[in-house]
Amino acid sequence: MLLRALLDMIYPPICLGCGADAATGRLCDECDGRIKAMERLPACHRCGRTAQLFAVREEGCAYCIGETTWNFAGLARVGIYEPPLRDIVLQLKYAGRMAQGEWLAQRLAEAIRRAAWFDELDALVPVPMHWLRRLQRPCDHALALTRETARRLRLPVVRAVRRVKYAPSQTALSSLAARFQNVVGSFEPRQRWGGKSAIAGRTVCVVDNFLSSGATLRETVKAVRKCGAKRIYAAVVARGGDQPEAGLFLEGLAGPVREVDKIGVE
Repeated sequence: MLLRALLDMIYPPICLGCGADAATGRLCDECDGRIKAMERLPACHRCGRTAQLFAVREEGCAYCIGETTWNFAGLARVGIYEPPLRDIVLQLKYAGRMAQGEWLAQRLAEAIRRAAWFDELDALVPVPMHWLRRLQRPCDHALALTRETARRLRLPVVRAVRRVKYAPSQTALSSLAARFQNVVGSFEPRQRWGGKSAIAGRTVCVVDNFLSSGATLRETVKAVRKCGAKRIYAAVVARGGDQPEAGLFLEGLAGPVREVDKIGVE
């Protein structure tokens, strides 16, 4: 802490979201206000979409109640896929900036602690990255996020599944059907001596940085279930995709959206 304070005196901290001066903490007042407002947005406990709580029932919200996509018991999120949260996620994913990763992990850990199912958890499981994709990226962002989050929650990380099929990035696909088809059969349980997975009979949470269609998370959960997990939850930093009510809530966020340099392709 003393070293951090001395460094801040010599090199004034800049906002992790937009690069402006951050007088205190890791964000400027504007970005901090917007993200705190995002965290207060009501969301469905099943699919993570922004939705009025009175419209959410035990089995889900009006949007997901008829969908078969959601094969996990519940989902925790930090906020929606809009600036500045989106930009912080992209800086970790495409630039490997671990300061952003540590900050995201802190917020994600807080979101998981708020979930009704937190006390059930035995371990966190990262969405795996294919080794060819790893060569194209500065870091395995889901694994880095999971490790930092687990450290804060004092939970173990179990790399229970692996990615066995290299496929085009989901961001390059426009249709929902194409995104789901693109990742079918992409994940398998990791083999262990003795044949029994470390998560067999345990309650776990699958972690990723971003959720849009839900295709990648769905296929990962299928592989986790093959490992014998007793109950499976999920957690993501940002929820994007089709969120009919999110645009209405954006108007109430603190401050206007500030244009910042985007890193990589969304």
